[in-house]
Amino acid sequence: MDDIRSKGLSIYTCHAPMDYHKTLGTSQAIAEALKVEITERFIHSPEHGDIGIIGDVEPTQLEDFIEQLKSNFNIPYVDFEGKRSDVKKVAIVAGCGDKTKWMRIAEDKGVDTYISGEIHCHIDNDYGRKRFEEVKNYANQTEMSLIGVSHSASEYLVKKTLIYSWFQKHFEFDNIYLLPQKKWWL
Repeated sequence: MDDIRSKGLSIYTCHAPMDYHKTLGTSQAIAEALKVEITERFIHSPEHGDIGIIGDVEPTQLEDFIEQLKSNFNIPYVDFEGKRSDVKKVAIVAGCGDKTKWMRIAEDKGVDTYISGEIHCHIDNDYGRKRFEEVKNYANQTEMSLIGVSHSASEYLVKKTLIYSWFQKHFEFDNIYLLPQKKWWL
């Protein structure tokens, strides 16, 4: 940190607040990138607000939609579980959306495609393995397509779009550099 200070550099980072923010949030950035017509917000936290977005997209074949996701997030693949069907109504849950309770809420609202940073917990311990199994079991029952785009890549998207523009508008920065990870899937 001393080297960073001595060179006059700044580091800005935030995590959970961006998951819930209505105009500068991670879910909002994903919705804008996918041209989602937002119909509602869901998964409410009294402390923070709503983390999820539900909306309509131009009807698209699933494989084309996955290619669009890979391009938008600059990732080589997506995590996929569930049924393969055309995409019309999506749920977007920022960050770690691997909670089957949330998936059920989305499905009950008529969603055909659930998109999150993670649909599988990638933590290598008992908790992570339990969560992974829960999603695998749910995927066998659901009619939805479940798609994970990488937790890190989903957060990078909001930084390179909404947050970048916000900093340019509100501060007189000559240079803003974003450093993408070399590997989005860890």
